Amino acid sequence: MNQELFGRERVCASFIDTKIPGKTLNIGAGEVLWIENSLFLGNKDFISSDLDEKNLAEKNKAKNKMIINAVKIPLADNSLSQVIALDVLEHIKEDEKAVKEIARVLKKHGKFVVCVPADTPLSYLNPVRYVQHERHYTISQITSLLKKNGLKIEKLFAGGGIFELANLYTHLLIKYTTGKIINPRFFNRLRDREYKEHKSNGNEIGVLARKL
Repeated sequence: MNQELFGRERVCASFIDTKIPGKTLNIGAGEVLWIENSLFLGNKDFISSDLDEKNLAEKNKAKNKMIINAVKIPLADNSLSQVIALDVLEHIKEDEKAVKEIARVLKKHGKFVVCVPADTPLSYLNPVRYVQHERHYTISQITSLLKKNGLKIEKLFAGGGIFELANLYTHLLIKYTTGKIINPRFFNRLRDREYKEHKSNGNEIGVLARKL
């Protein structure tokens, strides 16, 4: 059964096709495994990938797991029906090379679901911006990057605000003081309100694109 999702996760999940025929690759499984352990739980055509082997350990319930670098995906051309990359591109120095690789492995009309942090004034309060991210994106920058590499924009949504940022700070505080990976439930409804409608100045940009 799929877990209840809020805010950014709810919007991204609405772009993801869990019934699509063919294989789906999630690039960057990360520590919070709601895609692996909820949306695609038990799906034999789903591949979970990450650069960090610990994110592919027992807690990750995907049937198929691979260590993958997005700039050199070890899969054949036109072999995937869907690729998911949530909060991944901003970590990659050669982001255009990664998008080219994603377009290469996608079948014609295959789907690409991507989420990136927006380059807004509020994003300068995001501590991760300074220690892990190569860049943040404007809406025009991320859409131009996708279009340049043969991907057509089908849906776009930007949202998020101060409650999402507060949720992040609380998550990081718990992680680095206790070692536990917890998303505080207190903020779920509050940050979900920040995604009720598209806001061009929102914290996060989610896009559903399709290979031409």
